[in-house]
Amino acid sequence: MRMRAVVGIAALVLLAPAMGEGAGQPWTVEIGDARLTVGGDGRWTLAIGGEAVVADARLVVASPKWKSNGGQETCRVEAGYPRTEGAACVVRGDIVMPAPMALWRFEQRVEPAGKAVRVSYRIEPLADTTVAEVSLFLSLPIERWRGRKVTLWPQSEAAFPATQPPNRHFLTGRPRRVVLGLTDARRIALDFGRPVQCTVQDTREFKGSTYQIYPRLFAGGAARKGQVFRLAFTLNPNELRRDAMASTDYSSRGPLRIGAVKLSAATVPLYARLEADLEVGGTWATPFDADQIRVDGHVTAPSGRTLVVPAFFSQDHELARDGDDAWIEPGEKRGWKLRLAVTEPGRHSLVVVARDKSGEARSKPVAFEATPSDDPGYIRVSTKDRRYFEFGTGRPYFAVGENVCTWRKGVQDYDTWFPNLGKAGGNFARIWMWGHCFGIEWGKPGQYRMDHAWALDHAMELAEKHGIYVKLCLEAWRGFSGRKCFVKPGVIHPYAKANGGPCATEMDVFTDPEARRMFRNRLRYCVARWGYSTHILAWEFWNEINCVFGYRGREQDMIAWTAEMARYLKQIDPWQHLVTNSLGSFQVDDRLWKLADIDFAQVHGYWHPTLPASKELGKDMAAMVPEWLGRIEHYGKPRLFAEYGLVNATWGHSPRADEDKEGVHLHNGLWSATMTGACGTAMLWWWGNYVEPNGLYPRFASVAKFVDGVPWTSAGFHPVQARASTPQFHVLGLQGKALALLWLHNRRHTWWNVVEKQPIPPVEGATVTVSGLADGDWQVEWWDTWKGTVARRETLTARGGALTLAPPRMARDVAVKLRPAR
Repeated sequence: MRMRAVVGIAALVLLAPAMGEGAGQPWTVEIGDARLTVGGDGRWTLAIGGEAVVADARLVVASPKWKSNGGQETCRVEAGYPRTEGAACVVRGDIVMPAPMALWRFEQRVEPAGKAVRVSYRIEPLADTTVAEVSLFLSLPIERWRGRKVTLWPQSEAAFPATQPPNRHFLTGRPRRVVLGLTDARRIALDFGRPVQCTVQDTREFKGSTYQIYPRLFAGGAARKGQVFRLAFTLNPNELRRDAMASTDYSSRGPLRIGAVKLSAATVPLYARLEADLEVGGTWATPFDADQIRVDGHVTAPSGRTLVVPAFFSQDHELARDGDDAWIEPGEKRGWKLRLAVTEPGRHSLVVVARDKSGEARSKPVAFEATPSDDPGYIRVSTKDRRYFEFGTGRPYFAVGENVCTWRKGVQDYDTWFPNLGKAGGNFARIWMWGHCFGIEWGKPGQYRMDHAWALDHAMELAEKHGIYVKLCLEAWRGFSGRKCFVKPGVIHPYAKANGGPCATEMDVFTDPEARRMFRNRLRYCVARWGYSTHILAWEFWNEINCVFGYRGREQDMIAWTAEMARYLKQIDPWQHLVTNSLGSFQVDDRLWKLADIDFAQVHGYWHPTLPASKELGKDMAAMVPEWLGRIEHYGKPRLFAEYGLVNATWGHSPRADEDKEGVHLHNGLWSATMTGACGTAMLWWWGNYVEPNGLYPRFASVAKFVDGVPWTSAGFHPVQARASTPQFHVLGLQGKALALLWLHNRRHTWWNVVEKQPIPPVEGATVTVSGLADGDWQVEWWDTWKGTVARRETLTARGGALTLAPPRMARDVAVKLRPAR
């Protein structure tokens, strides 16, 4: 049976076998000279004038790290399918993902839609599983598309490369539409109706003969049984629209002037954000270059002290949602803003000053009132004990948290992660600004990504709401690692000479005058947009800066660069946030940590199956973490074990971590750092694929409850003087005149022994003697470190400066607080 439908003046024909005919027979839709053919397994092709333009389109479910994949070509089609439902061709079946073995049930619908075709997919796993991604792969013959334009509207466009590109992923983004320029006059469009994560690649790296466009139904990670993922689009083989690309032209031409200064409020609590919309005119090619246009707010406090606060240019955005999916939508409003927070109560005066090459303009004074608040202020190195942090009020701050550096689906991930961390008592997170997530300087030199800047606004507001203080990492080595990362078409590197930037090599970013000027502009923008927040714990220049390609032998270039940028930050940041940097795993450099403007020292380290530094030591986090914290103790600064966890041989997520369901390595890292004199817990990597899916937030809650109220900056802590009666006990701790903290750990209770299912005999009948205490009665609190509760209290007497503890039968670990009895 053949069905014919004529729509308007365009002939659209659906050619299909009758119901009940063989599943292997093709279904065909004709739109003018275009023919879309659907096979028995749902794969489809598109031909125009008899020539294939889409050689194959298929769903693919990829296992973690793409070790294997399953697709429609091997699917099990459900009995009775394909079949017609109205005018639609419907295919249902199961796709088999081989490793780990999992079935994914899918439904595909293809139906006429005016002068186009509507194609939709629905897929869900039949059991809990983990995947790299679920995508629709459209294969385009290279010989047909070579040199033609591909547009990811409204963000980016390129020509299909004539020769194999350096990086096969030559275009990526979240387009609403993909437009393919078949000829100068004719285009094919896939209209998703909303932003969809999409990549365009060249398969010649794998001896292929096609370009592939693959929009994602699921970006990867843990997928729950019955969790539904969807993709739908309208395919128009004769697209007439010529959509303009989204404008990132923020240039201005005109006389320098300042108009209205509109405050968000006339009264603001101390340390709270006050925002001003500024009417600024002038001449600039980009508003992100302070040498072209510089706008500052001069705030005079009641004491007469003046604060100079840089202003910033922005474009409004919002988070649009559709079920479980969300994306950032640009708004119409763009212009200059000023964000500030003040530290004195009373009446303040604000004058805005703008400078461009023509001169200077000043606004009329605007007044506002600041009222007292309970906010403890900005975090600083303690003036009482420089090994620890404190708020401006003098209250100690001890960091409990994890790395939460990048999103998986989008910034909406932080809507889940930050509330969960905050509820557990976590008060620290680290965020990365880099090309993929939150990075603003990515594209042509002088362009900043306003969508990513807005995303960081969103994350910071969540952090403020949930009591989390953010170490903001401003750059990551991955974009400077060589291996085709420095110049990556589609996600273009602003510092690369090939993209109009100043640097011929990655290391030039540290020495080239223009590159350094560009980075100073970025620092100014960050201070202007986020510096107001008391919840910025610190600016961290770089993630693992020594991993930049070409670093070896040029270490001094990095040291000099860090010193220069730290000085500059201290000059322009009116709130004087802490400043630091970071090195790769198990790396320590005296020259870096001795810099006067670097406020605290850090170390990274992971269990790695072949790395000499950790393949044995890292089997026990309670040994590895204190060992490496000890190597940065002599700088006399706060010290933080800033990254740890379990990795595989290529530094990816280790499957051994998935065997440690209770988070033993997480737990032991948190407690051992706390009891070694660090300024915070050790900070785990693998937040979204380990902590979140395994529900491990109680590990943070326990240590957060224990450290609550500890007078870190006034206790006068030094390493505890303690001796265990058995070598099966590992004792770590701190003691001062009026308080001692101890962690008693069964040495056999390590993550390695747990996942290897080694026997872990409990320790019984042992004692721990603490010396260096004042004679007299001491109150002893025994803490269950896995529940975060006091298990029991007792009073013991110290004689001759020593007190003996009798721990309970101990399979894992306990913690103790000792205070003089009142």
